[in-house]
Amino acid sequence: MRFSRLAQLYQTCDMLNEAATYIQEHPLDNLCRELMENGTIMLQSLLEIIEQHQVDLKNLRPIKLINEIQQLWNTPLSPMVQNHLTKLQLAIREDINYQIRAVFFAELGGKWDSLASVYWCMKNDPRFDPVVVLTPIFRTFEVNGETKSEVIYEDYLTDLGIPFYNYTEYSLEKDLPELAFTSQPYEGATLPAFWAEYIAKYTRLVYLPYFISDILPNEPAESSCSMNIHMYAWKICAFSEKFFNYVRKRMINNAENYVLTGLPKLDPIVHVYNYGWEVPKEWEDKLNRRKVFLWNTWYGYPLSSLPWMENIIPWFMQHEEYALIWRPHPMTDVVTNVLDTAHIGVLKMLYQLTEKANNIVIDRNPLCNAAFFCSDAMISDPSSLATQYLLMDKPTMILLPCGNRYAAPDTQYMIDSRWHEIGKTKQDAISFIERTGQGEDKCGALRKEIRMTDLPLADGKAGERLCELLWNDLHKELLNV
Repeated sequence: MRFSRLAQLYQTCDMLNEAATYIQEHPLDNLCRELMENGTIMLQSLLEIIEQHQVDLKNLRPIKLINEIQQLWNTPLSPMVQNHLTKLQLAIREDINYQIRAVFFAELGGKWDSLASVYWCMKNDPRFDPVVVLTPIFRTFEVNGETKSEVIYEDYLTDLGIPFYNYTEYSLEKDLPELAFTSQPYEGATLPAFWAEYIAKYTRLVYLPYFISDILPNEPAESSCSMNIHMYAWKICAFSEKFFNYVRKRMINNAENYVLTGLPKLDPIVHVYNYGWEVPKEWEDKLNRRKVFLWNTWYGYPLSSLPWMENIIPWFMQHEEYALIWRPHPMTDVVTNVLDTAHIGVLKMLYQLTEKANNIVIDRNPLCNAAFFCSDAMISDPSSLATQYLLMDKPTMILLPCGNRYAAPDTQYMIDSRWHEIGKTKQDAISFIERTGQGEDKCGALRKEIRMTDLPLADGKAGERLCELLWNDLHKELLNV
């Protein structure tokens, strides 16, 4: 039985209890007679619904109790009715198998890790009934006064062994799940049917951020405090007490819908750190017996280290004692094709060059797990992917291409920035590779300390904590237990 249906049965008992109290106190008035008639109808409805769900019954106690209440439901009303109704509520909770239905709205493969640990926790817990809906994502750009749009809708879930509905096959209005999960806060990037305001009309929306807000301004940050998702979400995960205190001071609702569970997005990385990950077979020869560097580039040439690749890739090809895992941002090709057509040829050339190299691979996997496990160190443009890498306890350099400032003076560091090095030039990056290749690790002593103080809930169990919290809060809200 669906939890919402069970809650209706439970709440019907509350209404019958209230009616019984009134009938006992006002046995002769017209409302009393009306309540008696309505109560008879409600009891019969209870019986029919439970009989329709006999497959979910552990025993026949609920049916037996309803039959007994029906016999007592006459004038004068027996004081035993309320006692039986209390027993019936207990039987509804204890003697009927029920599940909480949850829908996960999944988009880009690179964002699935935001939902993954909660999904698998529910998939392996008989109390929940999770389903996944693959939804498209849109990118709209203004190019020379002309609006251009690109749609990304790719099936990466099948390879992960996850069944799903196409977005055209699923109706939120018909399914009416008890919970809905999304990691998409930007309404301009998806269809109105998956906007927070629309989802919240039909169910309780849970927002699982796909990025880590490690640096925030002293003024309210839109991405963490003042978007529609923050208004309409029933629950939002906070990754640390420091972050929770930040949003609590800045949100109109005092961050009442934030829950301090840790960020489920970090659970897969903790798993990789603790248990490892399978090395893709096509990577083995290129990475074997080399010092491996993961390089994470942002999309857009002016804002990233992509222009450096024209020199960096040949450098790695000339230094085969090292290996490179290049992980371009998933939007790189789309943005280049629409906004930066002058570099389309350069990008294709770089891809072709890496394919020929003996010590370079391109990581286009939806999950970063393999790249995190196989690499010995990371070089990255500013990105939450770099923050995730902190959990791997490996040397990291964050690049500031073209002199871009990583954080303005009026920002707060949610995660202490001393855990990584800073690079501003190609030579800084090469120096980092050579020093790290010789075993140097400037920030190693600080990483564990910072992880414990700024990410204390990054223990791989955020998804479990959230599932337990959602289960308990739904019962408090709908069953008052």
